[in-house]
This record gives sequence, C-alpha cells and structure tokens, in this order.
Amino acid sequence: MNGVSKIALAVEPTLIRELRDQARDTSLDLGIGQPDLAVAEPVREAIIEHIGAGVAPYSHNLGLWETREAIAAHYGVDADNVMVTCGVQEALAVAILGMVEQGDEVLVPDPGFPAYPNLVRMAGATPVPYRLDPDADFRLVPENVEAALTDETTAIVLNSPSNPTGATHAREDLEAVMALLAERGVRWISDEIYEDYVYDGRHTSVLDFTDGLSGGVKLGGLSKSHHMMGWRLGWMIGPAELVADLKPLHQHLVTCAPTPAQHAAVVALNRHDELFAPTLETFRNRRALACRLAGDLPDVGFVAPQGAFYLFLDVRAYTEPAGAGLQTSLALAEALLDSHDVVTIPGSGFGAAGEGFLRIAYTVKDAFIEEGFRRIGEFLEQAKVIHD
Repeated sequence: MNGVSKIALAVEPTLIRELRDQARDTSLDLGIGQPDLAVAEPVREAIIEHIGAGVAPYSHNLGLWETREAIAAHYGVDADNVMVTCGVQEALAVAILGMVEQGDEVLVPDPGFPAYPNLVRMAGATPVPYRLDPDADFRLVPENVEAALTDETTAIVLNSPSNPTGATHAREDLEAVMALLAERGVRWISDEIYEDYVYDGRHTSVLDFTDGLSGGVKLGGLSKSHHMMGWRLGWMIGPAELVADLKPLHQHLVTCAPTPAQHAAVVALNRHDELFAPTLETFRNRRALACRLAGDLPDVGFVAPQGAFYLFLDVRAYTEPAGAGLQTSLALAEALLDSHDVVTIPGSGFGAAGEGFLRIAYTVKDAFIEEGFRRIGEFLEQAKVIHD
C-alpha cells in the first residue's frame, strides 16, 4: 500500500482536472467553471486596503463578525447561523465529515459534482446516487430520491443550479423532497454556489422550506458570483448549535478563512446586486450564444441551462455502440482535445448518468465560445464521415 491510507485510495481523481492537465498551452479551454471576468473594483480596493495595513491576523474560527453579519443579512438569518469557510469545497468537507458517520449511506446527485461522492468516502460512508434523468431534463424528481432511500440513509447532498447540467430545482419538486427528508429524518447539505446565476425567475433555496434552519446546512460563496475563485471565501448556514458543534472540525482543518478575503466579502455582499448585475447580463448573453451554436452541431442535443454556466451536450449519437466508434464520453473528449485542441469535460466524470454527454463551460469571451464550437462542429463532422 506504500503507506497510503485506505481513505486516500478510495478518493478518485476528477476528470475535470485530468482533461485540463492533458491540455496544451494553445488549447481552447471550455472545461473549467471559472468566470474570466475581473473582480469588481470596490472589492479589489477593500482587499488592497486591508493588505496595505501590513497585518493579517487570524480571525475568529467562524469568521470575522462583520463578515458573518454581512452573510447573515444577505439571507435574512442571524450571524450565529454562519460559518465562514475557505470556499464551498471546505464547507462541503466540514458538513459531510461532521454530519455523517462511518457506515452511513449518503445520497448524491447523478450526474453531480465529483467532490460529493469522494468526500462521502473520506467520511467512511457510502455514496448512493439518485438519478437526475436526462429524459426529464435532469430535474430533481422526488420519486427518484425516494427510491434511493434506505434505512441506512442519513443525509443527502442537493445542488441547484446544477453542476454539470445547469438545471434548477423546480419549487414544487424541492418542496416535495424537503417534506420527504423531514418525514424520514434525513439531513440535507445543499450546495447553492451558483444561486445567483438563474436566468429566468428566482432561485429556489432550501431556506424557503425550513423552519428555524432545522434539518441541515446551506452552502454558498463568492467564487462564482464575484469571480473570487482563488480568494477562497465561502460559507455554511445552519442551526446555531450545529454551526457551533462543527466549529472544531473547521478549526483543525483550516483555522479560519483568509482574513483579507473576509474584508473584501463584506463589500461584495453589501453591494451585491449592483456589482453582480453586469456579470449576470454578460452570462445571459453568453448562454444565448452557446445555445445557438450548440443547436447547429450535428446530431447533438441539449437542454438550455436554467442556471449556472454550463451546457451539457448530448453526444450519445457518437458514444453509443451505434455511433462513430468513440465508445465513451471520455474517449470523445480526449479525441477532441487531441485533434482540435479544445478542452471539454466528459459527462462520465460526473457519474454514470452523465455518460454520453460533454460539459461545456461558457465562461470565456464570445470569440472563444464561437471558435470552440466551430472546432467541435468540425470534429463531429469528421467523426460522422469516419463512421459513415
């Protein structure tokens, strides 16, 4: 075993990073969910001012009080309900490691972000997928959740808007699932990092259906909405007692979130609507462009994303046995990268239900989106010729 623990061996590498690691300097990257926009000037000024003071002490483990208050005000909760974390990734780790016992079963979305099942395995528990069916536009189907529940199920991970599909939870579906979870005594961990990227209507959150925040935790952050990926600023919102109980775990993992980023977060949150509006408009236009171009691809289907910034392209005409000889989405993505220098993410990297799909991130400038789809179209036309 070479000194590596069973837990470390159980954690699977993500295809998101593997495909990007195969990329060349010249590659056109439609793979990673990382907005290319600059952090807003008032937010940059806040962090520069703090750094310019010349000191950067630890904050309270749960975060600066003013940062917790800003997060609380954003959601209409109390500061005692807030833990400031090093991004949503750390919030996920704290929630899963702190709310799940060894031997438990934890429901995770399929397709879904690969960190979910891996963190469950790190907790010594078993990830059990609940299917987000392509034939139902990847929506949350209460019956699919109920079918996955067993006597060993203690928690579920929810995610809306979805990475990788861009689907959002319909209010009636989430309400039904929340009622089911309450009835069965199953706790929830809701990853809502993309909550600001909703293109029609408003975001439906677990907080819309909870009494006193009972039953679980909601996770969010500024990586996507304010393009602060490397600043590592996220949060967990939950019952005050649960937040306090999880504090030692967070404390021993990271001590606290970066204090310069916490100061900047106060500005980002207090001026959120003003600062995020241009971002949403930019991505609304990119979404329209990506959908138009995807509609021109031969034998490719897709559902227009309701949220986030991903297109989940149905390429099963090329990956199934009757297709062009590229039997898996991974093989297709690797061939596309090798021949046309475009990075995409195979759907199989998000679970079994993602096989036969490619995830496209429209997080780059229009010219790159257009060139990327031109190359994808050319690649698929050549694949059709080879098959025919």
